[in-house]
Amino acid sequence: MQQFPSEADVAYCRPSNHDADDYWEQVASLEKRVVRTKQLHTCTRGCLRTNRYSVLKCKCRAPWTLSQVDMVDEKGQWQPKRMYGYLNGYIPAITVNCRCNNDGKLLTNCEETNNITFYVTGYTAKKQGRSYNTSALLAKGLIYHYEDETYIHQIQEQTCMLLFRSVNILNRQQEMPAPMIFSYLMGWGDVVKSHHYITVYWTSFAEVLLNAYPALHRNGR
Repeated sequence: MQQFPSEADVAYCRPSNHDADDYWEQVASLEKRVVRTKQLHTCTRGCLRTNRYSVLKCKCRAPWTLSQVDMVDEKGQWQPKRMYGYLNGYIPAITVNCRCNNDGKLLTNCEETNNITFYVTGYTAKKQGRSYNTSALLAKGLIYHYEDETYIHQIQEQTCMLLFRSVNILNRQQEMPAPMIFSYLMGWGDVVKSHHYITVYWTSFAEVLLNAYPALHRNGR
Protein backbone atom coordinates (compact mmCIF):
# COMPACT_ATOMS: atom_id res chain seq x y z
CA MET A 1 0.00 0.00 0.00
CA GLN A 2 2.82 2.41 0.83
CA GLN A 3 4.33 1.83 -2.62
CA PHE A 4 1.46 3.65 -4.34
CA PRO A 5 1.89 7.44 -4.54
CA SER A 6 -0.38 9.67 -2.47
CA GLU A 7 -2.33 12.22 -4.53
CA ALA A 8 -3.34 15.24 -2.44
CA ASP A 9 -5.63 16.58 -5.19
CA VAL A 10 -7.44 13.31 -5.93
CA ALA A 11 -10.68 14.76 -4.54
CA TYR A 12 -10.71 17.41 -7.28
CA CYS A 13 -10.12 15.17 -10.31
CA ARG A 14 -12.73 14.79 -13.04
CA PRO A 15 -15.36 12.03 -12.69
CA SER A 16 -15.07 8.88 -14.74
CA ASN A 17 -16.69 8.85 -18.19
CA HIS A 18 -19.86 6.74 -18.03
CA ASP A 19 -19.81 6.14 -21.78
CA ALA A 20 -16.26 4.81 -21.82
CA ASP A 21 -15.74 1.13 -22.55
CA ASP A 22 -13.36 0.84 -19.59
CA TYR A 23 -15.64 2.72 -17.17
CA TRP A 24 -15.50 0.10 -14.42
CA GLU A 25 -11.73 -0.10 -14.75
CA GLN A 26 -11.59 3.68 -14.26
CA VAL A 27 -13.82 3.38 -11.18
CA ALA A 28 -11.62 0.66 -9.70
CA SER A 29 -8.51 2.74 -10.34
CA LEU A 30 -10.11 5.82 -8.77
CA GLU A 31 -11.13 3.81 -5.72
CA LYS A 32 -7.55 2.65 -5.18
CA ARG A 33 -6.22 6.20 -5.54
CA VAL A 34 -8.73 7.64 -3.07
CA VAL A 35 -8.20 4.82 -0.58
CA ARG A 36 -4.43 5.28 -0.72
CA THR A 37 -4.71 9.02 -0.09
CA LYS A 38 -7.69 9.27 2.27
CA GLN A 39 -8.08 5.95 4.09
CA LEU A 40 -4.52 4.99 4.94
CA HIS A 41 -3.66 5.88 8.54
CA THR A 42 -0.17 7.05 9.44
CA CYS A 43 0.68 7.55 13.11
CA THR A 44 2.08 11.01 13.87
CA ARG A 45 2.46 13.21 16.93
CA GLY A 46 -1.17 14.20 16.62
CA CYS A 47 -2.49 10.70 17.34
CA LEU A 48 0.23 9.19 19.52
CA ARG A 49 -0.36 9.22 23.28
CA THR A 50 1.79 7.89 26.12
CA ASN A 51 -0.02 5.42 28.35
CA ARG A 52 0.65 4.71 32.03
CA TYR A 53 3.44 2.32 31.05
CA SER A 54 5.26 5.09 29.11
CA VAL A 55 4.49 3.36 25.82
CA LEU A 56 3.30 5.32 22.81
CA LYS A 57 -0.15 4.21 21.65
CA CYS A 58 -2.29 5.47 18.80
CA LYS A 59 -5.47 7.14 20.04
CA CYS A 60 -7.20 5.79 16.90
CA ARG A 61 -6.21 2.28 18.09
CA ALA A 62 -4.20 1.52 14.98
CA PRO A 63 -3.14 -0.99 13.81
CA TRP A 64 -6.63 -2.45 13.76
CA THR A 65 -7.52 -6.13 14.02
CA LEU A 66 -7.08 -8.11 10.82
CA SER A 67 -9.85 -10.29 9.44
CA GLN A 68 -10.13 -12.41 6.31
CA VAL A 69 -13.94 -12.01 6.11
CA ASP A 70 -16.75 -9.80 7.42
CA MET A 71 -18.11 -11.29 10.63
CA VAL A 72 -20.64 -10.75 13.46
CA ASP A 73 -20.64 -12.98 16.54
CA GLU A 74 -23.46 -13.92 18.91
CA LYS A 75 -22.57 -11.04 21.27
CA GLY A 76 -23.03 -8.39 18.61
CA GLN A 77 -19.31 -7.82 18.10
CA TRP A 78 -18.52 -7.27 14.44
CA GLN A 79 -15.40 -7.02 12.35
CA PRO A 80 -15.08 -5.87 8.73
CA LYS A 81 -12.75 -7.55 6.30
CA ARG A 82 -9.32 -5.97 6.73
CA MET A 83 -6.09 -7.24 5.22
CA TYR A 84 -3.91 -4.31 6.28
CA GLY A 85 -3.87 -3.05 9.86
CA TYR A 86 -3.49 0.64 9.04
CA LEU A 87 -6.23 0.81 6.40
CA ASN A 88 -9.43 2.35 7.71
CA GLY A 89 -12.66 0.66 6.69
CA TYR A 90 -14.64 2.45 4.00
CA ILE A 91 -17.77 2.30 1.83
CA PRO A 92 -16.80 2.01 -1.87
CA ALA A 93 -19.77 4.03 -3.19
CA ILE A 94 -18.96 6.99 -0.92
CA THR A 95 -15.26 6.69 -1.65
CA VAL A 96 -15.73 6.82 -5.43
CA ASN A 97 -18.40 9.52 -5.57
CA CYS A 98 -17.40 11.82 -2.68
CA ARG A 99 -13.66 11.06 -2.72
CA CYS A 100 -13.29 11.71 0.97
CA ASN A 101 -12.34 9.86 4.12
CA ASN A 102 -15.23 7.75 5.41
CA ASP A 103 -15.83 4.89 7.79
CA GLY A 104 -18.79 2.52 7.84
CA LYS A 105 -20.18 1.40 11.19
CA LEU A 106 -22.60 -1.44 11.92
CA LEU A 107 -24.98 -0.42 14.72
CA THR A 108 -25.94 -3.55 16.66
CA ASN A 109 -27.12 -2.04 19.96
CA CYS A 110 -28.53 1.11 21.55
CA GLU A 111 -25.24 2.22 23.12
CA GLU A 112 -23.45 2.32 19.77
CA THR A 113 -26.35 4.21 18.20
CA ASN A 114 -26.22 6.78 20.99
CA ASN A 115 -22.45 7.18 20.66
CA ILE A 116 -22.53 7.62 16.89
CA THR A 117 -25.31 10.22 17.20
CA PHE A 118 -23.21 12.39 19.50
CA TYR A 119 -20.11 11.82 17.38
CA VAL A 120 -21.76 12.85 14.11
CA THR A 121 -23.43 15.86 15.74
CA GLY A 122 -20.17 17.08 17.24
CA TYR A 123 -18.22 16.40 14.05
CA THR A 124 -20.71 18.25 11.85
CA ALA A 125 -21.52 21.22 14.08
CA LYS A 126 -17.97 21.54 15.46
CA LYS A 127 -17.41 21.81 19.20
CA GLN A 128 -15.98 25.32 19.03
CA GLY A 129 -13.27 24.43 21.53
CA ARG A 130 -11.36 27.62 20.76
CA SER A 131 -14.24 30.05 20.94
CA TYR A 132 -16.65 28.71 23.57
CA ASN A 133 -15.41 31.31 26.11
CA THR A 134 -16.57 34.39 24.22
CA SER A 135 -16.05 36.84 27.07
CA ALA A 136 -12.40 35.82 27.49
CA LEU A 137 -11.71 36.18 23.76
CA LEU A 138 -13.27 39.64 23.67
CA ALA A 139 -11.44 40.76 26.80
CA LYS A 140 -8.10 39.63 25.38
CA GLY A 141 -8.65 40.94 21.88
CA LEU A 142 -10.09 44.33 22.76
CA ILE A 143 -7.26 45.47 25.01
CA TYR A 144 -5.69 47.39 22.15
CA HIS A 145 -9.03 48.93 21.25
CA TYR A 146 -9.45 50.52 24.66
CA GLU A 147 -5.80 51.50 25.05
CA ASP A 148 -5.31 53.25 21.71
CA GLU A 149 -8.36 54.88 20.20
CA THR A 150 -7.19 58.50 20.28
CA TYR A 151 -7.22 58.66 16.49
CA ILE A 152 -11.00 58.12 16.51
CA HIS A 153 -12.86 61.29 17.46
CA GLN A 154 -16.48 60.43 16.73
CA ILE A 155 -18.52 58.18 19.03
CA GLN A 156 -20.14 56.54 16.01
CA GLU A 157 -16.74 55.68 14.54
CA GLN A 158 -15.60 54.26 17.88
CA THR A 159 -18.70 52.07 18.08
CA CYS A 160 -18.28 50.82 14.51
CA MET A 161 -14.64 49.98 15.16
CA LEU A 162 -15.62 48.16 18.37
CA LEU A 163 -18.14 45.99 16.51
CA PHE A 164 -15.71 45.38 13.65
CA ARG A 165 -12.95 44.19 15.97
CA SER A 166 -15.32 42.07 18.04
CA VAL A 167 -16.58 40.21 14.96
CA ASN A 168 -13.03 39.65 13.69
CA ILE A 169 -11.91 38.30 17.07
CA LEU A 170 -14.72 35.73 17.19
CA ASN A 171 -14.49 34.74 13.51
CA ARG A 172 -10.77 34.17 13.76
CA GLN A 173 -11.26 31.46 16.39
CA GLN A 174 -14.50 29.99 15.08
CA GLU A 175 -14.46 26.57 13.42
CA MET A 176 -16.94 26.17 10.59
CA PRO A 177 -17.58 23.11 8.39
CA ALA A 178 -16.83 23.42 4.69
CA PRO A 179 -20.45 22.78 3.54
CA MET A 180 -21.63 25.70 5.68
CA ILE A 181 -19.00 28.00 4.17
CA PHE A 182 -20.10 27.07 0.65
CA SER A 183 -23.73 27.60 1.65
CA TYR A 184 -22.94 31.12 2.85
CA LEU A 185 -20.86 31.93 -0.23
CA MET A 186 -23.66 30.79 -2.53
CA GLY A 187 -26.25 32.75 -0.57
CA TRP A 188 -28.25 29.67 0.44
CA GLY A 189 -28.48 30.56 4.12
CA ASP A 190 -28.15 28.23 7.11
CA VAL A 191 -30.39 25.46 5.75
CA VAL A 192 -30.58 23.95 2.27
CA LYS A 193 -33.71 21.94 1.45
CA SER A 194 -33.38 19.65 -1.53
CA HIS A 195 -36.99 18.40 -1.30
CA HIS A 196 -40.45 19.75 -0.51
CA TYR A 197 -41.89 17.97 2.51
CA ILE A 198 -45.55 17.32 3.30
CA THR A 199 -47.25 16.34 6.55
CA VAL A 200 -47.99 12.63 6.94
CA TYR A 201 -50.77 11.91 9.45
CA TRP A 202 -50.48 8.75 11.50
CA THR A 203 -54.25 8.11 11.41
CA SER A 204 -54.16 7.67 7.63
CA PHE A 205 -51.26 5.23 7.91
CA ALA A 206 -53.04 3.30 10.70
CA GLU A 207 -56.23 3.07 8.65
CA VAL A 208 -54.42 1.58 5.66
CA LEU A 209 -52.58 -0.84 7.95
CA LEU A 210 -55.78 -2.01 9.67
CA ASN A 211 -57.57 -2.47 6.35
CA ALA A 212 -54.69 -4.61 5.10
CA TYR A 213 -54.44 -6.61 8.35
CA PRO A 214 -57.86 -6.84 10.08
CA ALA A 215 -56.36 -9.05 12.78
CA LEU A 216 -54.53 -6.06 14.20
CA HIS A 217 -57.84 -4.25 14.67
CA ARG A 218 -59.31 -7.18 16.61
CA ASN A 219 -56.21 -7.55 18.76
CA GLY A 220 -56.31 -3.83 19.56
CA ARG A 221 -59.78 -4.17 21.02
